[in-house]
Amino acid sequence: MKKCGILLIFVLSIIVNVYFGYQKAGFHEDEYYTYYSSNRSVGLYQPDREWQDRQTILDEFVVKNGEGFNYGLVALVQSWDVHPPFYYMIFHTICSLFPGVFTKWTGIITNLIAFSLTFLVLDLILKRLRVSFLMEMLGLLFYGFNPQTISGNMLTRMYAWLSFFVALCAYLHIRLVQDYKSMKTLNASEHKETQKVSFVGALKEYGMYILPVAVTSYLGFLTQYFYLFFFVSIGIAYTAWIVFFNKNIRYGITYVISCAVSLGLAVISYPASLHHMLGGYRGNEAAGSLFDIGNTLMRLSFFAGLLNDFVFAGLLWMIIGTIIVLAIIGIIKYAKDNTITDKNYDNDYGKRVFTADFVMLIIGTIGYFLITTKTALLVGAASNRYEMPAYGLGIIILAVTIHRLGVIWHIGDTDGDAEKKHSQKGASTIIGIALCCITVVTLYKGLFIDNRVLFIYPEDREKIAFASERHDKVAVVMFNPATPHNVWRLTDELLEYDKVYYMDEENNDPLDDVEIMNAGEIILYAADDDNQENAINNLMQYASLNEREKIYTEEMWNTYILR
Repeated sequence: MKKCGILLIFVLSIIVNVYFGYQKAGFHEDEYYTYYSSNRSVGLYQPDREWQDRQTILDEFVVKNGEGFNYGLVALVQSWDVHPPFYYMIFHTICSLFPGVFTKWTGIITNLIAFSLTFLVLDLILKRLRVSFLMEMLGLLFYGFNPQTISGNMLTRMYAWLSFFVALCAYLHIRLVQDYKSMKTLNASEHKETQKVSFVGALKEYGMYILPVAVTSYLGFLTQYFYLFFFVSIGIAYTAWIVFFNKNIRYGITYVISCAVSLGLAVISYPASLHHMLGGYRGNEAAGSLFDIGNTLMRLSFFAGLLNDFVFAGLLWMIIGTIIVLAIIGIIKYAKDNTITDKNYDNDYGKRVFTADFVMLIIGTIGYFLITTKTALLVGAASNRYEMPAYGLGIIILAVTIHRLGVIWHIGDTDGDAEKKHSQKGASTIIGIALCCITVVTLYKGLFIDNRVLFIYPEDREKIAFASERHDKVAVVMFNPATPHNVWRLTDELLEYDKVYYMDEENNDPLDDVEIMNAGEIILYAADDDNQENAINNLMQYASLNEREKIYTEEMWNTYILR
């Protein structure tokens, strides 16, 4: 029955994601880069005073027949930019299964695979932390239906896969903590005489736990360098716990060496990563921002605002305030009636709010959130993507906290007389209903009232339809030669035309093209440029056109009809 409930939430989450997938009408400019850098052929270029047909443009965003599964080229292209290649290899694999096809669904499917894996791992974390079935359901429901989870799945970038590797890293460290006693028991049973184990012996015993951490870290690092923020944060917490609290230096050394080896192998297999982090423009920007103390409060306020508005529908501070009040009351009650002892640790695990495994999860999540706050790009609501791994784990932390506060309050406790049992059962039911209502209301508000699902661009539907209706008209793209790559922002519109004519806005020479001269009507896409007006006048004069109507204005571009 419980498995059916979890499966139902998962299936409904997929359905909701697919629903918003159908609503997605356009792309973020970085999504075009994903398609291009994963599937490029000869390379995009914007020739001055030349035509390009639709197929020439399309070939740079799709896998051509016979060019699929070319992982060497994918890694090479990423080495020229600032990203590790693993996500792009996954995406290229999906695109290779559908050669010649440019569609949003290749990106969405790639992300939904990651979402499915993340959903499973988060459920395993909830089970490891022994929450009630109600909180397990509500935690997964709030994650699967959350506007920012859906936003991450709508964005054809690496953040859904980064969320998976961060969640898996968290789970593996929780397992390391929880299974430590069984490892010690194994250690003692195998070495009764000396109670000493060689370094090699420790590595062998520890290997079945450390190897998955190393593999996860290798792949996580090669997915997004932000993975390091979580890995280092939770790694420091775990090392401190194993060395200082458990006095096990051998395991601590083994862990640190294994982590270093996994990251070292990642760098060896992708040497460009060092330049990306230490010498690339994004690495320099991130480092400069990280050590700039003056921007800390501004950045923290910005990302906390995103968390409140886009994950919790503006209700975060109310939720935190309520939890703090309940925690204070619970602590007072706990102090008066504390039956938990260190000797009874395993039996009383669920009655402890801050167990070692849970504290490490909190440290890792807060560490990731804070470091990302200091280093990520500030691009408005789109900056949510950088914090998406922390959002998922934050939801899990909230679910576990509510569950453990409930246990401290003895909600659902079956001890005591019949009247007490009945009273506690009633309280448990009321609180359960309240939590369900709060979850549903928060999700509904975020999804359908505040419209917090990002990266679906419904406004682009009209622009694409406009281009499609005029696919055989003369379409001219005037690009700014300082930023010619911004033509990518128009890709979904340009692919509707049979062909387009490119013009450098800084080139004031007379035109010499018969089709332009005899057009009668021109659809013009003009980039922001100081010379834009002169370039437009030059075009209109050559084509003997005297009317200009602005149709659309979008970031860096204006669309006109010239008659």
